[in-house]
Amino acid sequence: MPGPMLAVTIKESLEQGWPAGFFITTGHAAAEIALLCLFALGLGTVIKVQWVTAVVGIIGGLVLFIMGLDMLMGAIRNRVGLDLNGGDKPTGQVTAKSIGRAVGAGVIVSAANPYWIIWWLTIGVMYVAEALKYGWLGLGFFYTGHILADYVWYVLIAVITATGKKFLTAAIYKWILVGCGALMMILALYFSLQGMRAII
Repeated sequence: MPGPMLAVTIKESLEQGWPAGFFITTGHAAAEIALLCLFALGLGTVIKVQWVTAVVGIIGGLVLFIMGLDMLMGAIRNRVGLDLNGGDKPTGQVTAKSIGRAVGAGVIVSAANPYWIIWWLTIGVMYVAEALKYGWLGLGFFYTGHILADYVWYVLIAVITATGKKFLTAAIYKWILVGCGALMMILALYFSLQGMRAII
């Protein structure tokens, strides 16, 4: 399903190559582990309170809107560029900085997405309850299978995007970034509006 993770994966894999998809998903996985731990400590009960859900939606939407706006304006003002003549070297290079950037992006877009939290509170919690019938081992198998599916999907998207880079022009790249930024902003507005509706 198109969402913030998809938009960020496309953007980063065009700039950093396919490894960006792996590291973004690693950030996402870290956020999911943290969320599961918080649920175990009682966050699930707190987050079900209506005004808390509303605040999560509004703040999360604001963070995603800022990220989307930065992506959009960066493309419009040509602050970001694509090395179309450099072959695979620039995008194939993995550095500590690029890893940190991708992992950080995965954490932020996950934590800022209210529907990610809602998914875990509704559908996810049912899977967890079923898995816990088999103890912690069952939960471990569930989480491993769940996150492996994410790795396969987002790394596949990253590989397709990075490989397809050779067919891009600077103008096409610019409009891809504009589209990704606009998608994030639209989702952010939707999340924020849903949060506001919960209060009103």
